[in-house]
Amino acid sequence: MTTSISRAASGRVESPSGALMVVDGRTLLCFGGSSYLGLGSAPELLDAGCAALRQFGASTHLARHYGFSAGANQEAEAEARSFFDVDDAMYFGTGYLFGLIALAGLAPDCDAIYLDECAHYSLRDGANATGKPVHLFAHRDADDLARSLERTLGPGERPLVATDGMFPTFGVIAPLQAYARAIASRGGWLVVDESHAFGTLGPRGRGAVEAAGLSFEHVVTGGSTAKAFGAHGGLALGSARAIASLWRTPVARGAVLGCSAGAAMTAQSLRHIRQHPDILVRLRDNARALKDGLRELGLKVEDSDGPVATFVHGGAQEMQRIQAALWDQGIFIAYSTYVGAGPEGVLRCATFADHTPQHIDRLLTTLRSLL
Repeated sequence: MTTSISRAASGRVESPSGALMVVDGRTLLCFGGSSYLGLGSAPELLDAGCAALRQFGASTHLARHYGFSAGANQEAEAEARSFFDVDDAMYFGTGYLFGLIALAGLAPDCDAIYLDECAHYSLRDGANATGKPVHLFAHRDADDLARSLERTLGPGERPLVATDGMFPTFGVIAPLQAYARAIASRGGWLVVDESHAFGTLGPRGRGAVEAAGLSFEHVVTGGSTAKAFGAHGGLALGSARAIASLWRTPVARGAVLGCSAGAAMTAQSLRHIRQHPDILVRLRDNARALKDGLRELGLKVEDSDGPVATFVHGGAQEMQRIQAALWDQGIFIAYSTYVGAGPEGVLRCATFADHTPQHIDRLLTTLRSLL
């Protein structure tokens, strides 16, 4: 009997996330989700989280605007400043808050906001909450952005461009250098959600901004630490002036602290990656092996440096059949209708640093029998 998609989607997860996961008592080989560096069960991260809970409790009830700062949050921010080589950083409770915090903080310095049409929901929410005019431009199209700037901005008006660094569904990367050039003469800001690019792109795993070679002048980046970094919470990174503006936003004043365990695990994860650069090498080797193997099966996947390999094969029913058949054989990939997917959906695979060559071969061999 074929397992239904709804049954797969409601499985009870009983282990940390990674290449192998226990769901409903069964061990699955997982190529779904975003545990890119395979740190979900890293003992040093778990130990750091437990120690923070014992020392600080779950969180402090006194926010920074009262003159207090949680010790675990301070540690996460210090490690983020070092890891990303940036003037300042802020840690907050979940990556989804990044759009609300960053766009609200920079709103006084812009007159209109320009969003990639496939930008993450969090950036859309943040843009709409500012009350500024919001304009969409074609996905990853710097020329369309330039045309929109010319058409909608008056003399002396300043733009803010917001985009994902690496888009979650197809793993494609924004042309950040071109965006920065388009807004430089207008004194514009670039806001980049790095949730899926943190730990996956750039020579040191700092994200799409590092991969593009951009400085943090008029650039603010941030996003989730619950994906590649295997922790919990969110970060915002930028100049000291920019981060000071972010701290003055209503979200930063009212909902920013998060859990001490998440902050401590974020700090430990950044230390771990800096001390073990081979983890980035393993991830990139696995990404190449997966993408090359999918292409050999005749599937079209994007040619990017990220770990996401997404493809379309037939219509929605056919792709759901493939996903269900893989599930029955103990392998999970995602049938996704998430932001950026077409009306029929896609099959999204992602490789992690803790996948072995045997794991990748198993997925490819099983897929070959189903196509």
